[in-house]
Amino acid sequence: MTIPELHAVSWAQLPSTVGSLLIGALIGLERRGAGKSVGVRTFAIIALAFTLAWGQSPQVTYGLLLLCILFVTALNIRSFMADRSLELTTSVAMLATALLGMLVAREQFLVAAGCGVIMTALLARKEELGGFAKVVTASEIRGALLLGMIGLVIYPLLPAGAVDPWGLVDLRDAWVAVLAISGIGFLNYLILRLWGARGIGWTGLLGGFVNSRAVAVELARRARGDSSRLWPFATFGMLTANVAMIVRNTLILALFAPQTLRWGWPALGLMFLVSVVLAVVHQTHATEQMSLQLDSPVSLKPVLTFGVVFLAISTVGEVAQRALGHIGFLVVTMLGGVVSSASSVVAAATLAGQGKVQPAVAAYAVVLASMTTLLSNVPAMQIAGRNRSSSMRIALLSGAIVLAGLIGLLLEVAFRGHP
Repeated sequence: MTIPELHAVSWAQLPSTVGSLLIGALIGLERRGAGKSVGVRTFAIIALAFTLAWGQSPQVTYGLLLLCILFVTALNIRSFMADRSLELTTSVAMLATALLGMLVAREQFLVAAGCGVIMTALLARKEELGGFAKVVTASEIRGALLLGMIGLVIYPLLPAGAVDPWGLVDLRDAWVAVLAISGIGFLNYLILRLWGARGIGWTGLLGGFVNSRAVAVELARRARGDSSRLWPFATFGMLTANVAMIVRNTLILALFAPQTLRWGWPALGLMFLVSVVLAVVHQTHATEQMSLQLDSPVSLKPVLTFGVVFLAISTVGEVAQRALGHIGFLVVTMLGGVVSSASSVVAAATLAGQGKVQPAVAAYAVVLASMTTLLSNVPAMQIAGRNRSSSMRIALLSGAIVLAGLIGLLLEVAFRGHP
């Protein structure tokens, strides 16, 4: 066995060595700020050493890696003998810094720099991440696993293209919709868990991105026990949930069929504007908290329910489009908003993206589905809260938002004509 030949270091390697030093120093700076015995110099030298070693040969790098592992082991032994603790996080950070040094040597500086920044942020946010881990429930962990399963396991197994002779049911497209909406809902659900306690406005806004009807029902149920004191808070929360629902539906439309945004924006814009104004007018500054106990949107029942409703709306809507034209499709999606505005919106956007429905028709369908959801939330809220006067007030406020949407549609049809 011969010793591998060492290559001379050229001036061309200077930028990469400087980059390694900076990445290592950044990570080491955080470790020194956390009170660790190893800091800026140690991490900078580790990153630089592995960049230079990879420039010589892989064998030199592997030998240096072995020395680094021995150093990390000695560091943990010393820490354990001193105070019976282990420097596991710092040890892993040192080994990761070594890998980042190798990436720099392989001319992947942007990847290495990005990973270095992310790793430093993770190290610096120990308290926040630790607090988040403590409040995460078993159902939320199962939700995250289910989200990974439907995206990485189930989706590749689904057949491409329509599975029926009429070209109505495309399981892959349906599953993409399920994955996208589940991911958006789960992200907003986690944000709601972390930030919802900051006030009823945040609670309604973040909850509205998950499920505006669930927010309305939950707030009405909580206000039922003390109507005179709690209904103003519930009203404000429902109005912010309406704002979130309109924004969410617009974002879904932009995600699945961005070409449709040329249409329907006057109605969606007016609905959003009126919703914001009403929420500001009814804003309450008291300290009363009405936290919501919403279920995770990523569990087997909600995921399957959304998938079935989405397939039903998209299939029936396409059949109605073929048989009755635009009016049939608009009626189907509008009625679908009674069950789930998200399902109706995704169905309209998906069909528009596939070229089966005109972009203008899909945009109008989203507007109508949003209106239907606003109006259908009122009886659901009345059943939960059982307060006729408050329900009538919410109905009038929802009617004002719907009226704004109708004005927007009429203005667009008047100036642009029928699609």
